Amino acid sequence: MGRLVSRLTDALRARFGDDILRRMAIAAVLTALVMGTVGVADPFYSPPEPEPVDTDGPPEQVALDALNATGTNDYRMDWITPCDQANVTRRDGGCVFLRYTVERSDREFDTDNGEGYFGSGPDVYADAVSATYYDFPEDPDRSRSRALNLWADADRLDRSDLAATLASPAVETTVSESNETIRLRTDNDTVASRLLGSSENAAPPPESFDANVTVAVDAESGWLRSITIRSDNGDETDWQRYRYDRWNDVTVERPEGTSRPILGWVFDAINREYRP
Repeated sequence: MGRLVSRLTDALRARFGDDILRRMAIAAVLTALVMGTVGVADPFYSPPEPEPVDTDGPPEQVALDALNATGTNDYRMDWITPCDQANVTRRDGGCVFLRYTVERSDREFDTDNGEGYFGSGPDVYADAVSATYYDFPEDPDRSRSRALNLWADADRLDRSDLAATLASPAVETTVSESNETIRLRTDNDTVASRLLGSSENAAPPPESFDANVTVAVDAESGWLRSITIRSDNGDETDWQRYRYDRWNDVTVERPEGTSRPILGWVFDAINREYRP
């Protein structure tokens, strides 16, 4: 590929000369940037249509569809963990470690991490092809941008993978419905360990590890409410909860004072992510 580009460049230089070739290159870059800016250079991408959940189906299918609906809808998600810390956002008997706001319709997300929350580190704003780290605890005036496709990592859970796992014959699940809530639960320790952050290919948890995962879904609307992991390793009991709300009622905006990297505009203009 490099040799082909070199030959093409030499041919253009021989025909038009260095000055004309330089002008053509500048014009091409400017065109790409302008097209990326106005968004006309993404003919291969269209935002996913928000897919509602069919609540007329069997409760288990409603719950699995609710997990998959996070891939096409906008939402807010709070990652909640136990803590006794003061001056942080509390919810469901714990502290909000991180808050994710995901606007899939515009391919944007924002992670609140730091002041007001239990997590530490910079907040993150990302669009389709770039990420900006801002509000560093050690330096509130510091902001750093880089062109990197982070869209697949809008938040830390792969719910489509969880849905496929819970639907697998190898994983036993129980389904219950009460108080307008559908609950899908598994006592599979390996599934729980993976959701707690262990690698999918990691060694199985020790025999002393005992855990369960519960998916809660609003039976009336079909929207996912929460995913809760409870664990006991023989010495202590722990839990984590991922709480979902504000379905299709969130707006993500680029934080004031941050900018998109130039390379991000170029990636978008040449359809790096979506070209067939």
